[in-house]
Amino acid sequence: MSRNLIFYFSGTGNSLSVALELERKLGDSLVIPMLSIEDNYVVSSDIETVGIIYPIYMNAAPKIIEEFIGRIKIDSKCYIYAIATHGGNPGKAGCHLHKLLEDKGINLKAYFEIAMINNTPKGTAPKFLMQLEWEKGITNEMITPMLEQSNNEIEAISHSIISRDSSSVRELLAKEHGFGYLMMKQLWKLSARSNPKLEFLLDADCNGCGICEKVCPTNRINLIEGRPHWEGEKCHYCYACFNFCPFQAIGVKFYTKKLGRYHYPSVRWEDIAAQKTFLGRNINEEEN
Repeated sequence: MSRNLIFYFSGTGNSLSVALELERKLGDSLVIPMLSIEDNYVVSSDIETVGIIYPIYMNAAPKIIEEFIGRIKIDSKCYIYAIATHGGNPGKAGCHLHKLLEDKGINLKAYFEIAMINNTPKGTAPKFLMQLEWEKGITNEMITPMLEQSNNEIEAISHSIISRDSSSVRELLAKEHGFGYLMMKQLWKLSARSNPKLEFLLDADCNGCGICEKVCPTNRINLIEGRPHWEGEKCHYCYACFNFCPFQAIGVKFYTKKLGRYHYPSVRWEDIAAQKTFLGRNINEEEN
């Protein structure tokens, strides 16, 4: 049985790349997609560390993280840490995760953030908040040093996990004060009750390959007569369909240009789609 469990959610590969690299650093680890976890998933008391790796969306943990936390049971003695990837402005998102875990009675022992390439044109935001030249941040000159920096940070994080360091959470708790924190708490409450609708646009370059349907984590996309249709409103705002479309045929409100798409260079659409087909095991069972 692996001593270290690493749970992850990833839309375009940043968080998945962190999970896989951390697996190599820690050894004796099992990487599991959160999408595969069912209700009342029990983490055995034999497990020493549990990692939660995910992207920050709109200064908060995505809804899928909250759902995951509600489904899992973890021994209080376990060293639980989180790593959040972000596009440059994490805000107080770590405080949001800390509260979600605290409400479930889960004690977060360490929290880290890693800046990576932004992968969202923010299709649900008002136009004045949009990065209408979002694609300018997606160049080899910017990607290469950022990925090198993220690998260095993962190296340091792995040492913190191995040594069971908790200083990062003390720093996180220091942020849970003041007017700014109180305002964010109200925004988190409002966001939990709201469900902004993200409408995707499709142009004539679509060839019906079906990649968008396969990578969508909520199964919102269905191919009808060779064309994707976004049905319902459940969306994790991961932009996997937008970023993995090989013809850049998918756009969002205010952003239909064919100049900027991003996914982690070594992550394929098949890796993202595999989150939905991974056969999760109850980790109390013996591994083959």
